[in-house]
Amino acid sequence: MHEQSVGTDRVPRYAQEFVNGLHEAAVTLVGTLPESHLKSVYVAIDRDPAIDLVRVSNEAELPGIVAGSYLGGRRALMIMENSGLRQACEPIARFSFAHQVPLVMVVSYRGDFGEANWWGHNHAQVMGPLLEALRIPMKIVDRVDDIKPMLRKAFDHAGASQWPVCLVMTGECTEGGAA
Repeated sequence: MHEQSVGTDRVPRYAQEFVNGLHEAAVTLVGTLPESHLKSVYVAIDRDPAIDLVRVSNEAELPGIVAGSYLGGRRALMIMENSGLRQACEPIARFSFAHQVPLVMVVSYRGDFGEANWWGHNHAQVMGPLLEALRIPMKIVDRVDDIKPMLRKAFDHAGASQWPVCLVMTGECTEGGAA
């Protein structure tokens, strides 16, 4: 696995590329309910003094944090497991349909093909239909080299459309996903 140094520990390449992509997209705040698939991303963001990391106890809090940051002139994004979309539906819909707030979401793809945990499969079964019902475009990101350009495109698309977008991280863009 390709790794780069962050502080005194090593961070997988996917996590370092993610943080570099946040810098290129001028993101200064990340709201999250941490989970295991993107563990190294949270560690790398937490160590970066240019990005504030806000941890929540429920995914329904994330849209408000990101919307408030947007209204305050800061670029922010929310990160959660795809199961968190179920929790966050009402605030996402409220900020989208009532106020056209461009929320950028990053979700890990629990239940992707090959999921070994029985409880992860229902997360994948409802993710697509939920995003479709909310009319939120999504892109799957499964290659490390695509992380930075997809983050940039997500912010460009959300800003131009004044609508949420979702990046779904899987493959080599998750913990242990790269050989």
